[in-house]
Amino acid sequence: IYERVIDPPDTNLTPGSNLWLGQRNRKHGFFKGVLQDVKVIFMPNGYITQCPNLNRTCPTCSDFLSLVQGIMDLQELLAKMTAKLNYAEMRLTQLENCHCEKTCQVNGVIYRDKDTWVEDDYCRNCTCKGGVVECRRMACPPLNCSPDGLPVHVPGQCCKVCKSKCIYGGKVLAEGQRIFTKNCRECRNGILVKVTETCPPLNCSEKDYILPENRCCQVCK
Repeated sequence: IYERVIDPPDTNLTPGSNLWLGQRNRKHGFFKGVLQDVKVIFMPNGYITQCPNLNRTCPTCSDFLSLVQGIMDLQELLAKMTAKLNYAEMRLTQLENCHCEKTCQVNGVIYRDKDTWVEDDYCRNCTCKGGVVECRRMACPPLNCSPDGLPVHVPGQCCKVCKSKCIYGGKVLAEGQRIFTKNCRECRNGILVKVTETCPPLNCSEKDYILPENRCCQVCK
């Protein structure tokens, strides 16, 4: 083990003594310039006062071995990280080339790409295309009703269906349509059927009573 050895300075300064700043002897160039706030310390190893990190021993063989081992560990770690990075780049390339199916979600129901369904509330045919829902109004086939029938809307169905019509006083009534004679009647399967309906009280005078079309109860104007 090697250690820096510095002889203690001679603190016995006699008249005529010289102080060399940053120089070893008179063979080197003289210091030129102006000094300000100079502090000269006369003591063994006085340089340690301002430069404490200089008092260190020289590196040993074991220190070099530790340094070499540390470098080898870093090289091994770098090789592992490089391998992981290459694997990650390969996975990303595979994902970029992968076709990920996009689904559609409607009212909590998930549909796969190109799935079709019918929206009963709006009578539309819908299709999932690339994660986007496309809907079109349902196309109904033409109806060729008999002379005794009429095309009418039926609750729960999107397209009209043929239903038998009723005729009263020369007026044609469709399925479900009502008319008020002496009592309330409704057209059902081509027959006027009596309907029992309780009418609510009205808050107006009788002269303001009116009977809306297809209703059996009068209302106020």
